[in-house]
Amino acid sequence: MIILRKSKKLWEMYPIGPIKGALNSKRTPHFIGTFKLKKDENGKLSISRFIINMNINDNSTLFEKFYPPQEAIRILRKQIVLLANHDGEMEDFLDSININYRFTRICDYCTLENYITIINSDCSYKYHNQYICKDCAEDTIKRELKLRGYDKRVFRNFKKILEKTNDLETVISMLSPKFDPLSHPDLTLYDKVKVDNSRKIPEIAMSRLKIPKEFKDILIDNGDTKLLPVQILSIKEGLLKGENILAVSATGSGKTLIGEIAGIPQALNGKKFIFLTPLVALANQKYRDFKKKYEPLGLKVSIKVGRNRVKAKGELRLPDKSIADSDIIVGTYEALDYMIRSGKTDELNNLGVILIDEIHMIDDEDRGTRLNGLIKRITYLYPNAQLIGLSATVKNPEYLASKFHMNLVQYSNRPVPLLRHLSFVRNESEKRDIMRRLIISEHHKVSKKGYKGQTIIFTNSRRKTTQIAKYLTDKRIKAAAYHAGLSYYKKERIEKDFDKGKLEAVVTTAALAAGVDFPASQVIFDTLMMGNKWISPNEFSQMLGRAGRPSYHDRGVVYLLPEIGKNFDNNTEEAVALNLLESDNEDVEIVYEEDELKEQILADISSTAIETKKDLDDFYKDIDVPSDPTFITRELIDKGLVSYEKGLLKVTKYGKAVTMSFLSINNAEKIRESIFNINYFKESTYIKNNIEKILNPNSRFFKDIINKSINNDKEKTNKIFKLIDKKELNQLKVKTIAMDLELFDSAYLSPVLQNQIANKLKINVSSRLFAESTLDIISSGDTLNKLDTKFQDALIRLQSDFLRCDCLDKPFCDCLQRGISYLIINERLKGEDPINISKTLYKNYQIHTYPGDIFSWLDNYIKNLDAVKRISQSFDDKKLVKQTEYLIKQIENPHIEEAKSKKHHNKNKSKKKHHKKSKNNKTHSKKSKDNSKTKSGNKSHSKDPKDNKNINNKAHSKKSKSNHKKSKNNDKHSTNKKHKSKISNNLKDSSNANKNHKPNNSQNSNNYKSKNIKKDYSNVNKSKQDNNNTSKDKNKKNKKNQSKRKVIKITGTLTF
Repeated sequence: MIILRKSKKLWEMYPIGPIKGALNSKRTPHFIGTFKLKKDENGKLSISRFIINMNINDNSTLFEKFYPPQEAIRILRKQIVLLANHDGEMEDFLDSININYRFTRICDYCTLENYITIINSDCSYKYHNQYICKDCAEDTIKRELKLRGYDKRVFRNFKKILEKTNDLETVISMLSPKFDPLSHPDLTLYDKVKVDNSRKIPEIAMSRLKIPKEFKDILIDNGDTKLLPVQILSIKEGLLKGENILAVSATGSGKTLIGEIAGIPQALNGKKFIFLTPLVALANQKYRDFKKKYEPLGLKVSIKVGRNRVKAKGELRLPDKSIADSDIIVGTYEALDYMIRSGKTDELNNLGVILIDEIHMIDDEDRGTRLNGLIKRITYLYPNAQLIGLSATVKNPEYLASKFHMNLVQYSNRPVPLLRHLSFVRNESEKRDIMRRLIISEHHKVSKKGYKGQTIIFTNSRRKTTQIAKYLTDKRIKAAAYHAGLSYYKKERIEKDFDKGKLEAVVTTAALAAGVDFPASQVIFDTLMMGNKWISPNEFSQMLGRAGRPSYHDRGVVYLLPEIGKNFDNNTEEAVALNLLESDNEDVEIVYEEDELKEQILADISSTAIETKKDLDDFYKDIDVPSDPTFITRELIDKGLVSYEKGLLKVTKYGKAVTMSFLSINNAEKIRESIFNINYFKESTYIKNNIEKILNPNSRFFKDIINKSINNDKEKTNKIFKLIDKKELNQLKVKTIAMDLELFDSAYLSPVLQNQIANKLKINVSSRLFAESTLDIISSGDTLNKLDTKFQDALIRLQSDFLRCDCLDKPFCDCLQRGISYLIINERLKGEDPINISKTLYKNYQIHTYPGDIFSWLDNYIKNLDAVKRISQSFDDKKLVKQTEYLIKQIENPHIEEAKSKKHHNKNKSKKKHHKKSKNNKTHSKKSKDNSKTKSGNKSHSKDPKDNKNINNKAHSKKSKSNHKKSKNNDKHSTNKKHKSKISNNLKDSSNANKNHKPNNSQNSNNYKSKNIKKDYSNVNKSKQDNNNTSKDKNKKNKKNQSKRKVIKITGTLTF
């Protein structure tokens, strides 16, 4: 077979072998011949010259040979001739020499590389007015991707578009900066997850369901008029018969109602219905929903998410209330686990149904083993309770169902179709403009149910949520940032506004994907990272599920906007986007580490789920564990966490304290060792060098400590702990022990400082303050020299206050993080709110923090103090317990002590005003007393002598009161005079003063009480003289003033 192709004025001859299999097959010709047609005087066509090049891989003319024209005609007569071009002259020539020919189409790009590919209309693509084969079209796309900076791995996406459109020019246009994804949604559409109607499940009206009528009416009023497929399948598997159920179906398919259908009838019959979620945000949302729906039925709804104990602006304080009389309890996994570990199982009597939402969290690296342990303990302690698990992202549900003896219900069909789009962007500006237009476009669409489209934007940091929300707001789009750093009431307001349709978009972090329950029709991925790692297929599936809810929308829309060239962890965002779209859910596995196994066995014994060696073996026989549970239990016994007597395993006081505090065994041992370490302060270089940052700012030793630190007196600093009394040292000890458990880590460079460093140094700078790259930059003198004065001052203060250490790995040590953590605690002890603490950090150091993060960390710090307190109690260390309780109260609500002092100040102020009035009216009161005595002289003889005595007592008590005031005023000058010297003397004589102080106070107080109760003129006068005499004693002045205040109070009581 020979291909004839015209190139300019010459004809090219390509002998490519047999015709069989030649279509769409790239072939290498045996040689390339060229010839030219010419006409003679009579107009007859002939070949003028014929050249053959046998070495087609070399463009050199060295291998060209001239052959007679008749040789070309001979070759043409022996082969099948195919013309690649329509040409009249060639057709006439071939006809004149009686050679048959046919027309074909070849790839022009292949001939440029001396290859021949015969193509047809089905497998060819027009590009620049030329037809090219599939291979050349794909090579063209690859070449364009490389030129424009794309990851070569995204080629498969464009290959897919090429096959769909059969238009190479359209595909290449998508790579142009002028391409508009909103104008071509058919091109950006990756796929459409359709509603599969092949598995037909007959509809069942809610009215036919055999549940209490009042409950049924509420469901129908809320729009649940018919049962959804996954609900019908669950009922068939025994949902209403008490069978354990694992329901796996898409988000929005009606899984939550499965739990309600089983749990509410049980609650109406006097049993408890517990609904557990992984996040507090979702628990709060479900609590509000259940409260609104089911309290009209007379059911008490409670929430159990742990105690929010820090009093702060905009935050909800949740006291630890009993749930013994509650019918419906909404909570987090850890909240219920705490109750079981602490032995409060009586509050869970009559447990009917327990629902575990997002049960795939059992695979979570941090919480998986605790959730698995909780479920196992529940099934052991409450074998008659019905267990229901819900998930949308489990690839191997059979594994979970068999582990917890559940009947599996699977329904993979989405309730509404989902359109998934992929559009690549070049920069942040282009991305935000696309997001803006997508939000506006979606909001203009109204579903058949009458709801406007709303959007969730997922990003990877709280700062970006704020930045994107601000950008959208500036563009007149109603948007809000939603993240864990916000206060409870702000988050609640955003949730309600979105639910009511007041917001067009919410920008949230990927970390809150499982906890955000916004009814959005559109989801946009600003990034595919969660914090500092790429999101997993399970997390991606969870986020996709937020788009399109059957109660609101007709379909869901998802847009991925990966940025070209964005690289992290040896992977580009373009490639990650494509991998996620092609991925499936991952298998769920339960994996125990040895430390986790120790914690869980201790929790099992504490909850009494395990009491004997046989219980231990049975409990862990189906769990793959790294060590023998018996060996681990022996280790717990050796450490004093568990006791073994008469064949029974019991938790000790120490063990109970550890498991209630959710501590790892290693952390618990560190706390215990610190409590008993008599050289605790001597061994800590950080505490010795930073005592002024750690000591309670309300301490009476604080000013002296500050002065000694400023003066850099090393000798005095070494003896500093001898100056502080034992009470303060104990407080300092528990404060530092709790701090070692968790440091504050949610601190960032302020946006302006970050931008200036990036601009001056021409590098990308992490916003995270404690990242090693950030620490390296901000501690460099070169960096400081290039910054403006304002930022120089801030960084110098930062280094001066927190990085004056002698650590070998400075600045990569934890001194900065530790210093900021202590600053937050001390600011709180001064009475500052998280909002004000955040402002202080920004003003002084250009450190950006969220008040919600400070609030959460303070709340966790209190929990760590609780852990120290419990362990101290277990070893009967009452002094440490007392100081821990004091710190907890001060951090919970530092304004209590402030309010007390104000109240005392106001009381003294009112007393002064009262005494002034009594002094001014002294003459008038004396006259009135004399007159009253004279007028009633005769009557007093005739009445009971007690009445006469009461009158005299009243009169005399007023005199006594004014005399005390005089005595107080006389002492005031001498007290002020010695006040300054007393501060410095306190450090030297504090222990002696304290010893002498207490008995004198009690003695004087008792003397005054006894004298006033006797109500005798002579005794009261005597007490006045005693007071005047003691006021002259300089060494006992402060004690006596306190005694006099007590006398005034008592006489006041007697008088009135």
